[in-house]
Amino acid sequence: MKTKSKHFFTMSAFIAMLLCISLSVFTSCGDNSDDSINTSLTLNVGETHSIGPGDDWESANALVASVKNGTIKAVCSGTTTITGNAGTIKVTVKATNYNFTEPYLSFGASKSDVKKAMSAYSLFSEKTDVIAYNGKGNVDSYIYGFENSQLYMSIFMVTSAYYKTDDLATFLTERYIVVNVDEEENLISMIDPLQKTFVLVQPKVQSSQVVVIVSYAKYTGSTITNAIKKMRATVKPQNENNKEVKAVFAQLKDKLVK
Repeated sequence: MKTKSKHFFTMSAFIAMLLCISLSVFTSCGDNSDDSINTSLTLNVGETHSIGPGDDWESANALVASVKNGTIKAVCSGTTTITGNAGTIKVTVKATNYNFTEPYLSFGASKSDVKKAMSAYSLFSEKTDVIAYNGKGNVDSYIYGFENSQLYMSIFMVTSAYYKTDDLATFLTERYIVVNVDEEENLISMIDPLQKTFVLVQPKVQSSQVVVIVSYAKYTGSTITNAIKKMRATVKPQNENNKEVKAVFAQLKDKLVK
């Protein structure tokens, strides 16, 4: 069956944009006043800041912060610079939703490294290539997959009590950008604006209830399409035609795709 998949960026253009990012870490302080030329600025996702008129303003990474008609808009957490003839502004964008705790994301780490990082959680399953922990708060569980004894994939699972709210969608969109929606297999693909981490969001049936699986892997820079294929081979789609799964997928898509 032919897969219906919608890409939200032309892949070559998206990769070119991300490869042009200049990565820096800034000590920043910000306010909402004008005249912030040659300074540092901190904004929360969704906030705007006026820097005055000028058609020459450009953002080094518009996926973190964009600029139009002299107004900066914070898009996704990260750092970038806004430059123009009048000067340079170092912009740090911060997330506001911390209602979920992401899994350990140091890809390439050993199993012992992961166990050390997860020492505050209860281990409930261990195999050669997989370990799993009970979650806390809004997270039901964490799962870690290994290839050649190195961490390849990190997962957290959310039950209906939490994915039905806007919290999960807000948490994800403050940190990642949607790059692909696969309506045939109920998969939403995301990537962070600094091109380091690739994420798959997938509802599925587990123990007779629908849960949402959020899977993370290191983005290697080959292509987004190849990254989707590799992660899909590991996180195999299930229950594609289940009506409740389809309904949850539609809700997630409406909240994640902006």
